[in-house]
Amino acid sequence: MRRFATLGVLALAGVLLTVATFEAQDERVPLEVQDVADNLYMLANASSVQGMGGGGNTAIFVTDGGVVLVDTKINGYGQDIIAAVAEITDKPITTVINTHTHFDHSGGNTELPDTVDFVVHENTRAQMARPNCQPVTNCSAFQGANAKYLPQTTYSDRMSLFAGPDQVDLYHFGRGHTDGDTFIVFKEAKTMHTGDMFQRKGLPFIDVANGNGSATEFGSTLRKAVAGIPDVEIVMPGHNPTPVAWAEFVDFSGFYNDVVSKAQNGKAAGRSVDEVVAAYSVPDEYSDFAAPEQSLRTTVQYVFDGQ
Repeated sequence: MRRFATLGVLALAGVLLTVATFEAQDERVPLEVQDVADNLYMLANASSVQGMGGGGNTAIFVTDGGVVLVDTKINGYGQDIIAAVAEITDKPITTVINTHTHFDHSGGNTELPDTVDFVVHENTRAQMARPNCQPVTNCSAFQGANAKYLPQTTYSDRMSLFAGPDQVDLYHFGRGHTDGDTFIVFKEAKTMHTGDMFQRKGLPFIDVANGNGSATEFGSTLRKAVAGIPDVEIVMPGHNPTPVAWAEFVDFSGFYNDVVSKAQNGKAAGRSVDEVVAAYSVPDEYSDFAAPEQSLRTTVQYVFDGQ
């Protein structure tokens, strides 16, 4: 795997952003542009930033026809993204692919030129167009005059954009973090952006309440991705500070499915959620994955409830 070099640090200060049910952002955080492959970069929170920071990782892909972005962070970071792109190329941003609807992955959409082609799974488009929603869903951002930022390009199961070295493949394998999660593969670079289907090396947040996500189906969706996406070597998780190897995504699938299996077996044996949580320990083969008690309890409860 190539060395991930920091190309630059972008820092702006001075705005208060609070979103219900999620961590408050007290000030703007520094972002780093990391070199992933030829013409492919990841714009992430600086290594010193803890928590959500500016939001999910943004991929920047420079093609012959312009710049493709994957995810646009929290509202207020659109100019940071534009500035990062300008450090890399003078080509315009032409395409944005949102991995899902959440505010920390689509917040900057409305701060980009309205000539951009926004691309999402059809379920994500429906989530973005809802008349009423919780802040995490971010549909309020696309109402009124901003309805022009609602994606016009959608797909169902799989779609390819562009061709040759610029080819980008989009995959949807079912419910998981939400009901519209997209895996994005930069074919020539052998690199995949997972959005929050692989947030970091630990148990994920699953938006069962607002995004029609599913803890019970999350694992099977991961297995389908592992089996159905070929020739990937590098993975950009939704919030991990650096890219990881494909093998770590495969391990994440194993780690998560092990939790689901133990929850299902515990329920079948008549044990309670508390008993399953108390008995759980991370298997040795997944020792670098975290399972905080509250996250574990939430996941196990969802599985017990069939959600």
